Amino acid sequence: MLQQYLNMGFTYITDLQVESKHRDLGCAFKENVQSPIKEQSQSQILRELSFDVLTPDQRLRQKGKPVGLKNLANVCYLNSLIQTYFHNPIFVKEILSFKYPVQLNFEDLLNKNEAKAKRIKSSIDLVVHLQRLFAYLVHTDRKYVDPYRVFLNVVDEFGNRFQLGDQKDWAEFNLQFITCIDEGLKYHENKIMDAEIQNKDESGDMHESDQYQNEKNKSGTTLTRSMILLDENKAKLIEQQPLQSQPQNQTIINRLFFGKTKEYITHPNQRNQSEEQEQIFLQIILNVKNRSLYQAWEANNSFLIEGYRNGSEVIEVAEKTIWITQIPDSLLFQIQRVGYDPERGLIKMNDEFRFEKEIYADRFLLENRQKVIETQQQLNELKIEQAKLLFQMDKYQNLGGISMLTILNTATKYVKEVKPDDEIMQQRIEQCRLSIQMILQKFQFQLDEINQKIEDLYAIMKKYKYFLQSILIHEGAAESGHYYTYIYNPFLKHWFKFNDINVTQVSEEKVLRDAYGDGKSKTNAYCLIYQRSDHFEPQSYSDYTNNSVYAQYIQQNLYEEVTNDNKKFSIEQKEYELVELGDLVVEIYNVQFQQVNEMARKFKNRNGNPLNNFPTYLRTLLDQMNDLVKWSILDYAIREASQGKRNLRDYQEQLIFQQRCISIILILESNTILNN
Repeated sequence: MLQQYLNMGFTYITDLQVESKHRDLGCAFKENVQSPIKEQSQSQILRELSFDVLTPDQRLRQKGKPVGLKNLANVCYLNSLIQTYFHNPIFVKEILSFKYPVQLNFEDLLNKNEAKAKRIKSSIDLVVHLQRLFAYLVHTDRKYVDPYRVFLNVVDEFGNRFQLGDQKDWAEFNLQFITCIDEGLKYHENKIMDAEIQNKDESGDMHESDQYQNEKNKSGTTLTRSMILLDENKAKLIEQQPLQSQPQNQTIINRLFFGKTKEYITHPNQRNQSEEQEQIFLQIILNVKNRSLYQAWEANNSFLIEGYRNGSEVIEVAEKTIWITQIPDSLLFQIQRVGYDPERGLIKMNDEFRFEKEIYADRFLLENRQKVIETQQQLNELKIEQAKLLFQMDKYQNLGGISMLTILNTATKYVKEVKPDDEIMQQRIEQCRLSIQMILQKFQFQLDEINQKIEDLYAIMKKYKYFLQSILIHEGAAESGHYYTYIYNPFLKHWFKFNDINVTQVSEEKVLRDAYGDGKSKTNAYCLIYQRSDHFEPQSYSDYTNNSVYAQYIQQNLYEEVTNDNKKFSIEQKEYELVELGDLVVEIYNVQFQQVNEMARKFKNRNGNPLNNFPTYLRTLLDQMNDLVKWSILDYAIREASQGKRNLRDYQEQLIFQQRCISIILILESNTILNN
């Protein structure tokens, strides 16, 4: 199996093709939505995906531009994921530094546990192909590359691969992806240990990614409260602890992406005691109805549980609070936009949801619990006012799931079309619309004031600062749509839109306008990724040139591979230019050849010589001058096609040009002779 792996290679010629005609098939929010493409064989899909719709010159990367990724058919979530991780310098360095464990005996693993061996091999393959893909994203001259080999090696816990065309939720796929990466990185050369030992730390506890995955596998679902929850420990008294330091044996994946929390469930009849649970989280779920990041985070970290059954089997209302004990370098927030309506089924909630470019996590840390409690009374009063305002605003913005402003705008259009002369009705509707708009603006102003007062209470807690690095955008409905990503580059201080093969620089205003949503548009933010400011220096990010800071981590064999591919692509570019030039030369030659023949006939009848046109003059002479006429016209056509930069002598040794150009000219001449 090792030799089979080594022989797989990286098919950069096939893989680095253009965007397929399946680009618009879209993605889906809901997992396991059936797609007609699933009925096709994988080989058929790959043949269709290899179809090029862009010419080589259109596939050339512009200097200083990021590289895009080809859409493999319904897996645009994969492209968003890869581009996001490519903008995590610590993660990129770890991937590019990985060395394949040549001493690992896959046959021995296969004999012990086939499913486990398949999973381990695919996880290692995933890291290897992601490493190769990252090398191309840094060094290639192509506008975009193909992530197929990366997708191919993302597997489930049994080592089974996903199929092209399967539609997955971004967060669901992210969990599977990052779990496989974590397992593959454990087998870095010279760091190999037995997989069972590798999955446990010195105290016997499982690593965060493994524990997270195992708990999810038990339930078959992902919990959607404030943190995605996992292992449950026995109840014990509250004991406040400072933020945990990172354990020495913690993997880089766990440090970057997984955090830990302590949850306290307080009983109303036993105020001095509380159940305590330790949990692990990968992403934080935010309810879109809370309208902003801080409000949603706070709401999901402190809430009441109705119908709670305590140790004495008494059903009661309990209070649950969640505090972070170990915070990752990257915070991933998933905005819960999918809901259920009894009449319409699954629906996507396009409510406006705001967030800051910089956030501070201090108020959610266990080490600051006492400080937060001290401000609790004042905070509660502000939150009551906040809740009242939100309730009032919701009455205007959610009338049966539709904003009143949307209803009035629709009514205005209807009246203008049906009763264009009824100005009184139009004025009344407009007055009503303006009145509601002013009320909402007033509410928003009051809400902003309250939010600022809340922020002032936390002004002294600003140690753990995070900046907004990526925004995953979803456009579409609850069960279908398309993903793309806005990513901020701290080094260049610019936002970029990564939409499959197309990458463009965009303004911050455009980014936030699309991400916030407005209650009407189906385009809005689905996931937010923040990075810890003191752990990510701006200089550590790529500047999108071949000599970026990432280039120093590319291993020599990969650097040579990408360099050779660039040379092949350069030859392809030149060959395409010759073909294009040949076609243009043939077109010009044909026109000139016809004109020369026609002019020659006219001058022969007049018994004169056209001294002002050399090819025509030659044509009027003896027949043995015909070859000279042809070469003269061809030289003229080449000069015209190249805008005076080239002539016939420059292409004497260009076989591609000769084959494309001369053979067609001979056919044209033969047709001309036959016609004459």
